[in-house]
Amino acid sequence: MHYYTLRKIMNYLIILLFASCISIQLEAQQTESVSIHLEMGIPLDDNASNDYLIIRPQYALSYNQQLNLANWVSWNLHRGWYGDVPRYSGNFIQDTSLPAEFYKVKHGDYTGSGYDRGHMVRSEERTATAEDNKSTFMLTNIMPQTPTLNQQTWLSLELECERMCKNENKELFVIAGGVFGANPKRLNTVVAVPDSCWKIIVILDSGQRLKDITSATRVIAVMMNNGTYTSGKTDWKLYTTTVDAIEERTGYDFLSDIPKHIQNIIESKNYVSVLEQVENESSVLFPHPVYDYFTIKFSGKKEDQYTMQIMDILGTVVESKHIQPMNDVDGSMMLKHDVKHLPRGSYFIMILSGSERISIPFLKLDQ
Repeated sequence: MHYYTLRKIMNYLIILLFASCISIQLEAQQTESVSIHLEMGIPLDDNASNDYLIIRPQYALSYNQQLNLANWVSWNLHRGWYGDVPRYSGNFIQDTSLPAEFYKVKHGDYTGSGYDRGHMVRSEERTATAEDNKSTFMLTNIMPQTPTLNQQTWLSLELECERMCKNENKELFVIAGGVFGANPKRLNTVVAVPDSCWKIIVILDSGQRLKDITSATRVIAVMMNNGTYTSGKTDWKLYTTTVDAIEERTGYDFLSDIPKHIQNIIESKNYVSVLEQVENESSVLFPHPVYDYFTIKFSGKKEDQYTMQIMDILGTVVESKHIQPMNDVDGSMMLKHDVKHLPRGSYFIMILSGSERISIPFLKLDQ
């Protein structure tokens, strides 16, 4: 295990601190070999004094001594990280590897606070070995999250990552962290509480790396308020944003090792869904949330052949049928469909016609 402190000196020098306190300087272009978890680059802001870099076999993070938690955590994720070892059952673990002058957050600092100990690297994402799983319970990998954020809204995107890895054999490069006010609320007077939590996910095929990224590479970015989420508001797709917007909120430069001309494209786009889709502003589904039925209106031609699919949050097709929509007065196509039989939850509807594909997320609730 290596521990690092960031310094932004001239052309992006990195000072490595080994356990023996021997310092070695590396040029920024060498960071690709430092860790798979930093494949996209080391996120930096304008204040290096609050960045203490820790690299473990399971993930990397920048620790903030003033906030007493991570500025960001970065990790690689593919199907090989998932296994069947049981979840670590002890208390969350104090990170004694931090420098002597740092406060070391304890399990009890969260107790009775009303906030969950929210994993950045999810426990289930490190279940190949017991050591991997235990590493996710280090309190430097934990951030205060409200119960509904941690257990529902944040989880919905974690489940999407799992689906992509297991079902589509994707290789993900993930960064997550929080946004903090000038005087954040503190747990036990020490652990800062973020106003919002964000996550950035670069989506590649298994085995692909930095060199394989193009302007067509998909990137999911979300910003979720660290508050209470009511029924119908827990789908991650409702909170998508851009990497540019997260950079503006946090002050960090993400994906910095990706060529700049590609960064400019993929960081500015809001990927509403991880599925390829045709953006169509005239497509609309109502009512929303859905209770007994929905009506979908979209651009199309009466003579076209249409297929409708409804998928759950894991991408499983729960319903598929050929449809013949009606022509609306404005020339668009309209279809009413009964969904009383669907359990409550997050779904998205796909309308397929030849090479055209329209996708709209929706939330099914009980009356």
